Amino acid sequence: MSSRKSHFYGFSLVELIIALMVMAIVLTAVVTLSYALSSAYDSTGDISEKQARVRYANMRITELIRHSKLVCARFYGDLVVWCADDNDDNQINVSEIVYLETGYGGSYIRLLRFTPNAGDDRNISLSLVQWLYLKNILSSRYPQIRTTLIEKCDGVKIILDEYPPYTKLVNIAFNIEEDNQVRTYQISTSLRCWAGHLIKTSSELVTQDDD
Repeated sequence: MSSRKSHFYGFSLVELIIALMVMAIVLTAVVTLSYALSSAYDSTGDISEKQARVRYANMRITELIRHSKLVCARFYGDLVVWCADDNDDNQINVSEIVYLETGYGGSYIRLLRFTPNAGDDRNISLSLVQWLYLKNILSSRYPQIRTTLIEKCDGVKIILDEYPPYTKLVNIAFNIEEDNQVRTYQISTSLRCWAGHLIKTSSELVTQDDD
């Protein structure tokens, strides 16, 4: 009878160490790639969201200014707009006023308007709309609707071609940080429904019963 010998070969210690090192390198590469892809996805998503907000802000502000009757005043971070003469009385009503707010240091852009009841939607003179503290009084008396257009930005600047109420061109510039870089955006628009014929003086409108 012939004897058979079975030979079983295992890994040596050196081979095991080399295999573990290769596996560690592969796993490190996989983790690094996954992190890089995740970071790139998050960055792209953040930029896309911010640019979508800019497009939305551009649409809303352009629509607001184009159809406005007058830019009534500008002080600090507010631009006060007579957005429309809804009841065709050639007078400014509380519900027809829109404040474009930019916050302290130009840190956001949002719209503020008031919603009085039909019987309480009183007329306001142009000189009163141009009063700095009118917003505080209206805020204490009427429900408010605030619409945030740009939540986080920096250095908002509003540039007008003429002092209100003779303004016809409005340019708004602001900075947004995208992927660790600061990018400047601009929204430029003009009043197409400017009610210059109603201006009697810089702080007074022609009333309905004037000849």
